[in-house]
Order: sequence, then C-alpha cells, then structure tokens
Amino acid sequence: MAKARFALAFMLLQENLRGIVITGLIVGTCILVIGIPIARRSSPIVTLERLTGTVATVLDASPSPDTGITGGFRYLYGIRLDENGPLVFVYDAAPRAAGSSVSIERQYRENGVDTFRLLRE
Repeated sequence: MAKARFALAFMLLQENLRGIVITGLIVGTCILVIGIPIARRSSPIVTLERLTGTVATVLDASPSPDTGITGGFRYLYGIRLDENGPLVFVYDAAPRAAGSSVSIERQYRENGVDTFRLLRE
C-alpha cells in the first residue's frame, strides 16, 4: 500500500513540477521586488544634514479618494534645494503651498542612499 501511495505521489509531482517551479519563481520574484526597497531604506543613518528649499510641486498622494475622510491626506512635494538646485521628492501630511520655503533633512545612509524628510517648523 505504501508503494502505491509513493508511486501516485511521484506521478502527481512529475505532472505538476513545471507549475510548482514557475509558481515558486513568481513568488520569489515578488518577495524580492517588495524586499529590496525596504532593505535599502532600512540601512542605518550615518549623517544628517539640514537644508532649505522651495516647494516646486504638490501632488495628492493619498492611497484612495476616501482617505481624506477616514485617514487623512498625504502629499508628495517636489522641493528644489537652495544649495545647487536639484529637485527632490518628499512625502508629508502637512499641507504646504507651492513656492513656500521649507526646511528638509537629508539622511545619508550606510548603503549610499540619500533619503529626505520634511521638518516641522
């Protein structure tokens, strides 16, 4: 009886091996796509630098239109830095007008990635 179960399991595995491998590759790829950005942001902060800039663009970055009622708004700001003029993007919940001057914090991380955070004034 045990040999018959083993033979049946082996036949089913042979038939479905291609699907199992493809499903494993898809799931593994999805885990990597989600995990790499998290790992990049999880690197320790080495130094902090306070900068000033001007709000160039403001976009509503709320996940859905209903979150303004239930969970608050979230904005994506395009900020042009005063030091040499590059445009950086920062998420924040506080509303700010385009053209206003803001203070941001540049976070240098151990893995070489720079992240930015809008400071409360």
